[in-house]
Amino acid sequence: MERIRAFFKLILLIMNNSEIYIIKISAYRESSNLYDAIAKDYGKITLIHKGIKTNKKNFQLELFTSYNVSWSGKGDIKFLRSFEINSENMLDKKYYVIGMYFNELIYHLIKNDYQIEKLYDHYLLSLNQLKLSDRFLITLNNYEIGLLSLAGNYLNFDLDVNGKEIDKTLKYFYIPEEGPKISSNENEHYSGETFLALSGKVSYNKKILRESRLLMKRLIDYYIRPKKIKTREILQFTKFDY
Repeated sequence: MERIRAFFKLILLIMNNSEIYIIKISAYRESSNLYDAIAKDYGKITLIHKGIKTNKKNFQLELFTSYNVSWSGKGDIKFLRSFEINSENMLDKKYYVIGMYFNELIYHLIKNDYQIEKLYDHYLLSLNQLKLSDRFLITLNNYEIGLLSLAGNYLNFDLDVNGKEIDKTLKYFYIPEEGPKISSNENEHYSGETFLALSGKVSYNKKILRESRLLMKRLIDYYIRPKKIKTREILQFTKFDY
């Protein structure tokens, strides 16, 4: 009996507790699910939910819903031990595909078990901004910039590659890991105003927003290569000007 008590005390000691959001759900064998999730103060983790399809009292965790969970295990896949809903699905259906894009970016850009304390907060803030703002493309820019930075990538929109401040009257192209460089190529360039908007120094207009989305898509493609963003195939058939 003492050994059993000691065993359960050990389990409690190695149990982890956190708020999470599920970003991907995958079937695992015949009766279980795998959840890729972002955990507050931890980062990205993978949980196994055993017996989900055979236990009628169990139910599948959902996307865009905040949960308080407990898990154990130190391997690549953690064991989900308990969960309760913290807040219901907060995302309007019209933005569901954008939320899926948020999730897919995290899945590709963030490594598992790489502690990023602010990842959860950045995701939650972006979902809230998506829900409350009608300028969702600006929210999309801010989300991508924040996520790339949290993933450890160097982004610079404030200064050109020579350390000079961006001039809104000039044209630039962007070199990943370095920054903007004055462009003499008329076929591929971005206005200085676009870089100033991305750095939060000037307001967006339609032209700047259009250019910023082209630049951000190219940067995302650069950092996730050779992977492809599948949700873009859906976005092109929506009413959103992506």
